[in-house]
Amino acid sequence: MSGCTDEQPRRVRGDAPHHLLLLVVTCAAAVGTAAASGSGCPADQAAALLRLRRSFQRPELSLPSWRARTDCCRWEGVTCGAAAPGRGGAVVVTALDLGGRGLRSRAGLGLDGGSLFRLATLRRLSLAGNDFGGADLPAAGFERLAELTHLNLSGAGFAGPVPAGIGALRNLVSLDLSDNNQGYSDDGSVIALSGPIPEFLAEFQHLTVLQLSNNDFNGSLPRSIFQLPRLRVLDVSSNADLAGSLPVLPAGSSLEVLNLKETSFSGQIPTSIGNLKHLKTLDISGTNGSGGIPASIGGLASLSFLDLSSSGFQIGELPAAIGRLQSLSTLRLTGCGISGEIPSSFANLTRLTELDLSRNNISGQITFFSKESFLNLKSLQLCCNSLSGPVPSFIFSLPQVEFISLMSNNLAGPLPEFSSPSPFLQSIYLDYNQLNGSIPMSFFELTGLQTLDLSRNSLTGAVKLSSFWKLTNLSNLCLSANKLTVIVDDEHVSSSSASLPQINALGLACCNMTKIPSILRYVLVHDLDLSCNQIGGSIPKWIWGGQVENVDVFKFNLSRNKFSSIDLPLANASVYYLDLSFNKIQGPIPIPVSPQFLDYSNNLFSSVPQYLMERVSSPFFLNLANNTLHGAIPPMLCNASNLQFLDISYNNFSGHVPSCLVDGHLTILKMRQNRLEGRLPDDIKGRCVSQTIDFNGNQIEGELPRSLSNCSNLEVFDVGNNNFSGLFPSWIMKLPNLRVLVLRSNRFSGAVDKIPIESDQNRTDFLSLQIIDLASNNFSGTLDPRWFEKLRAMRMATTSSTNKNDAPLALENNLSGKLYRDTVVVTYKGTPTTVSKILVAFAVIDFSGNAFAGAIPASIGRLASLRGLNLSGNALAGAIPPELGGLRQLESLDLSSNRLEGRIPEALVSLTSLAWLNLSGNRLEGSVPQGGQFLTFTNASFQGNPGLCGKPLSRRCDGGGGSDTGGAPASEHGRSSEDTIVMFCLAGSGYGLGFAVAILFQLACRGQKMERLLGLRLCMGRSER
Repeated sequence: MSGCTDEQPRRVRGDAPHHLLLLVVTCAAAVGTAAASGSGCPADQAAALLRLRRSFQRPELSLPSWRARTDCCRWEGVTCGAAAPGRGGAVVVTALDLGGRGLRSRAGLGLDGGSLFRLATLRRLSLAGNDFGGADLPAAGFERLAELTHLNLSGAGFAGPVPAGIGALRNLVSLDLSDNNQGYSDDGSVIALSGPIPEFLAEFQHLTVLQLSNNDFNGSLPRSIFQLPRLRVLDVSSNADLAGSLPVLPAGSSLEVLNLKETSFSGQIPTSIGNLKHLKTLDISGTNGSGGIPASIGGLASLSFLDLSSSGFQIGELPAAIGRLQSLSTLRLTGCGISGEIPSSFANLTRLTELDLSRNNISGQITFFSKESFLNLKSLQLCCNSLSGPVPSFIFSLPQVEFISLMSNNLAGPLPEFSSPSPFLQSIYLDYNQLNGSIPMSFFELTGLQTLDLSRNSLTGAVKLSSFWKLTNLSNLCLSANKLTVIVDDEHVSSSSASLPQINALGLACCNMTKIPSILRYVLVHDLDLSCNQIGGSIPKWIWGGQVENVDVFKFNLSRNKFSSIDLPLANASVYYLDLSFNKIQGPIPIPVSPQFLDYSNNLFSSVPQYLMERVSSPFFLNLANNTLHGAIPPMLCNASNLQFLDISYNNFSGHVPSCLVDGHLTILKMRQNRLEGRLPDDIKGRCVSQTIDFNGNQIEGELPRSLSNCSNLEVFDVGNNNFSGLFPSWIMKLPNLRVLVLRSNRFSGAVDKIPIESDQNRTDFLSLQIIDLASNNFSGTLDPRWFEKLRAMRMATTSSTNKNDAPLALENNLSGKLYRDTVVVTYKGTPTTVSKILVAFAVIDFSGNAFAGAIPASIGRLASLRGLNLSGNALAGAIPPELGGLRQLESLDLSSNRLEGRIPEALVSLTSLAWLNLSGNRLEGSVPQGGQFLTFTNASFQGNPGLCGKPLSRRCDGGGGSDTGGAPASEHGRSSEDTIVMFCLAGSGYGLGFAVAILFQLACRGQKMERLLGLRLCMGRSER
């Protein structure tokens, strides 16, 4: 049809040239010839296309040219060509490309296969990037498109299994079914292509491209697919349930792209990976791999992209063969178990633009490359390793570098000045190291800098805040927790300052500041941390960029300052996270709009506004501990259906506990140290989500409500120092997650129930328990050995070491005020000790001050993680079991004021962690063991045992010497001085729980005081969080 138009021919003037008349006649003849030969769009295919058009919503917008009685070969997305041999050479529709046209199928219709499959002459078909509403692909019909060589159904919202009819398309060169995962439907099912990947795909001998990524395929990937001789691209990434392993890879393979990212592939990388001579991209990240990197990988001369991150690989020392991959531009080995130093052969990777070796255990100094080696490098990520030594100055001068992260290492020394600052450098993360000295002036020449994080180091000196405002692109600045003095000298800035940076996040915690930065008058900072400074007076109303209406910020932390009042218009502000704790603010509690975290603890607030719950629209945390709140618990808290964390400890609330707060809907409920009385309501009728319940230090009486047995998530239960009575609550033993149980200083009585091991081997009695404190009650009877055999969490040996890469998170969260404190009191090393949110690494048993009789069970000696054991002030008799010598982590042992007899077991000398011992007031005899920690104890630890002799007692074992005159150490349950162990529990996203620990206690030893610091951390639940 070329050379003719649809326009009406103009009238030919009589004097028109002959050649013009000839052209018109020729065109007319051509039209007639074309019509006679049928070279236009076949009528049946045009009809099929129009029917397909009607299956879409509002097709006139996306397919305006698809009109009846016009040539379909000219329609959008339609291509015509000569029919295949045997069809008479007619013009037919050979390609249909509707990709990315925004088409949406009519509700419930999906793909109109009845129309589409009439186009049997199609060789290329693309429906990519449209919306077919989660409909299944037609079960039959694809086999009619036998001439197809290219099929693209990616990102089109299809679901269900791959139709068997596709198996008939043996001419396929490219098959793309990727990106059909559209998330979840209303019934919770995944909208995506699913089921196993068909075996017939391995029979497509012409296939060069197979893209199946981002679906919901499961089962195993057929291994024979790797043997397809022409296959260049194999991408099955982001199919979480798709399993498989890499087979022996054939020599002569054409593979250029192999992407198994975020699948359930497992096993090692075979040495035959070296056979993939054409391979350019290898991505096995986020899988279940194992082993290391074979040296044969060094033969992949074309490889430009390699990502093995977070896949379970344990590489160990990096093979030098990686240095032979001179085409490599991206290398990601995050979380691959790498140890040792980075080999010097990495300097050969001169084409690298991205190097990410984060979250490993790489050591040594950063000496593996020079400025000349990485002239193309844009991103350098070495965070969360064990690198040491200085920070090389040249990395800030790399000509193309944009992103540098060296955070959470052991880098030390001063930051050097540098020349030729990179004009493209946008982000620098050097936080959580051991850097000292001053901030280099060269940093202020990085004109493109957007993020600078130097927090949690030991940087010193004074730095003017105005220097940073010269970096006009700066949006994130964090200098928190150094030894810096930040001089607030930015009074000269104003709203007319044309180059004022638009700061989004500003972290200046613990910077010795005495006033608020003036830039906050003109710039609304969405993440502000000025905690731990010396700023006093009133919180000004201009601190939110001068705005007083429609303020919307993420985090606002002014905790640990000296503020006394608030001028800030919180009533008109939406604040997700607000921390004003540890100030001196008085008056009624201010409430912003839609908060999710409010910490007003440790102030002088006196009243809770009635409108509190009206302003809360989502689950939130409320901490009002240690204020001057008084009277009955505010009834508006009963209307707090969104309240999940409530701490009103250390106030002067009185009266009864409202039943609405003990119905199980609160994840954290803390009311310790008030003046509450009466009985606890027994109103948990449905699902209980409580993880912490703390009523310690009140005047509550009666029996514990049995409905608490419904709280299967309960981890901390503390009702110590009240007036509860009755027998031991045996139902509490069945709570599978209970870690801390404190019943001390009440009026409980009777025997502690036995664990019926014989009757039910699958019971979960106290399997998670780490702290049990029954001290100062009236419990009696003997201690059943089988009772201690069930304490599985205490039987697991642990270490006190903290994961190095977890510690920074704990510190950051503490400084940012993100943590709540779950406190219990146990007697430890002779003192009542405040403990916050205990970990597996800390276990204590305190049964002191009761009337237990009989022998000490030898089974206690198998509680390998026990740190403190206090059985003092009972009527226990018999010998000290030598099995206690197996408690290798025991630090505090008090068996005083009992009726114990016999010799002190020599096995106790092996307790190398034992720092506090009290065996006084018994009937022990013989010589005191010599050696180990026993050489550090005074005679006070053994006084009141007339039959004992030997050092440190003055009575010699040969009969000489005088009587013991040293004062006995008070039994632990009678000691009044208080030390502190502080542990923090983080409330993360979804309100899962993670734990970070910092333990601080004081120890009296040989009359001198010494301080010890232990760091402990254990993840007990989820955050990125």
